[in-house]
Amino acid sequence: MNLVIDIGNTSCKVAVYDGLRLVSLQRFEDPSDLQAKAGEGYDTIVLASVRNDDPSLRATLAHRCRRFIDFNVDFVRDMVERGPEIYQYLRNMPDGMGADRMAAILQAAILYPQEDLMVFDFGTATTVEFIDKGYYIGGAISLGLNMRYRALSHFTGKIPLCEPQTVLAKGDINTISPVGYDLDTALASGNILGIKFEIEGYMHAHPHRKVILTGGDAKVFAAGLDGDVNVEENLVLDGLAAVAMQ
Repeated sequence: MNLVIDIGNTSCKVAVYDGLRLVSLQRFEDPSDLQAKAGEGYDTIVLASVRNDDPSLRATLAHRCRRFIDFNVDFVRDMVERGPEIYQYLRNMPDGMGADRMAAILQAAILYPQEDLMVFDFGTATTVEFIDKGYYIGGAISLGLNMRYRALSHFTGKIPLCEPQTVLAKGDINTISPVGYDLDTALASGNILGIKFEIEGYMHAHPHRKVILTGGDAKVFAAGLDGDVNVEENLVLDGLAAVAMQ
């Protein structure tokens, strides 16, 4: 059994894999919980984190497995030089690329090696990755949905902090009017529909690309988009599981 850990800006996901098969998945708000709950006796543990380095956590995890992989830019660059095939997908990655983005790119390239792709990840940031027949060519980063709401509240004097999840919980973003008639509907129009229009703009500009959505709000946006999209809920974790198998 292998353990893969995705520590994001907002929360962390911990998954147990039997090869490439997902066995269990947990979410924690505080990465410090990992030291008590991650367990031990794994063949491989892969850690991917976008937060500040935590030597104590890495040391703890390294003692709980036969092989520990700190999945970061330095590790991937070393693997690109050594030549394992899946890491060649990332040979054009920029300096400082987030571990979650690298894992998502790897898994997308593994799933669709002969296709041109756009991969949208709905997290703290909204990211877009462009992959041509298995090889990464570049991407884009914009504010995630919650960050958009929080920024509007933080940088204005009178907009309160509202929760977009109350709108998304209704399930169909196409019921949101593009013309807001009060604060809540104006925020939903500008931010939720703003992301929808952003994605559809990319799709219109790149009609030949297969579109993959992942992240917490992937299903909701997939249902509201005008066009064919593929939802891969655990794209990042599955990518880390593939790394554990190398």
